[in-house]
Amino acid sequence: MSSVSQCVLPATAAADRDCAPGDPVAPGAEAGLLPGDRILQVDGRPVAGWQQVTAVIRASGGEPLELLVQRDGRRVPLSATPVLTERPVYDERGMPTGETRRVGFLGVSPSLELVREPLSAVPALVWDQTVAVAGIVINLPQRLYGVAEAAFGTAERDPNGPIGVVGIGRVAGELNQLPPLVASDALAERASRLLMLLASLNVALFVFNMIPLLPFDGGHIAGALWEAVKRGVARLLRRPDPGPVDVAKALPVAYAVSVLLIGMSLLLLYADIVRPVRISG
Repeated sequence: MSSVSQCVLPATAAADRDCAPGDPVAPGAEAGLLPGDRILQVDGRPVAGWQQVTAVIRASGGEPLELLVQRDGRRVPLSATPVLTERPVYDERGMPTGETRRVGFLGVSPSLELVREPLSAVPALVWDQTVAVAGIVINLPQRLYGVAEAAFGTAERDPNGPIGVVGIGRVAGELNQLPPLVASDALAERASRLLMLLASLNVALFVFNMIPLLPFDGGHIAGALWEAVKRGVARLLRRPDPGPVDVAKALPVAYAVSVLLIGMSLLLLYADIVRPVRISG
C-alpha cells in the first residue's frame, strides 16, 4: 500500500482536502495498517492483486475482515471493519461517472510497481491493442462527433478517442514529465513509455491502413482478394479467366475518402489545440 487515509471523507470532497476534526477515523488507520504493508490474505484466503482486495472490501461494508499483511519481512495479522459509505463510481476506463454507491471503505491506496513481462506476453499485448484500435475505427463517426462536441462545445474530450499529430506530441511530452514509479529506474521507465507510445501509434496506423477502401492499402488488398475469388470461381466452374479487377473504377470512392481524411485531420488538429487530451489531469 502506498498510503493509508486517516479519515473517511465524503465522496464529493475535493481530492486534496485534509482531514477535519469532525471526520470519522478511517477503518484502515484504526486497524493499524501502515504505508508499505502488503496484504497477503483476507479472511484466510490469499489475494493475487489489488482488484481482488478492492472487490472484497467494497462487498464487506460493516463486516469485520481478518487481514494478514507483510511488514518489514514479518507477517502481521490485523482485524479491520470496512465502513459502509458513499463512494464514487468509475467506468471501465477508470473515469468517474459522477454517480456514487454505498460500498465498503477501508481507506487504503495501492502501491504501483514495474513488473517485467516475458517475451511471450508481447503477442497478447499487440492483439489487445489491435482490437482496441479496431473498436475505435468501427465507431469512428461517433468518436469524431464526440471530438467535435468537445472542440466546439463544452463536452469533455474522450481520453481514449482519436487524436492527431499535435495530440500525439502533447501526450509524448506529458509522458516524459510524469514522475517515475520507481525513482531508481527513471530513465528506463521514461524510455519505455515513449517506446510504448511509438508502438501504439504504429499499431493504430496499421489497423487504420487496413480499412478495405481506397486509397488505403486495405482497398488494394480487397481488390486483389476479389480478383482471386473471381478467378477461383471461374476455374471451379470451368469458365474463361475473367481477367484482373480494375480498381481504377473505385477512384471516386478514393477521392471521397481522401476528402473525409482531410476533414478529419483538420478537426483533430483544431481539437488537439483548443481541447487537448491530457493524461495527467
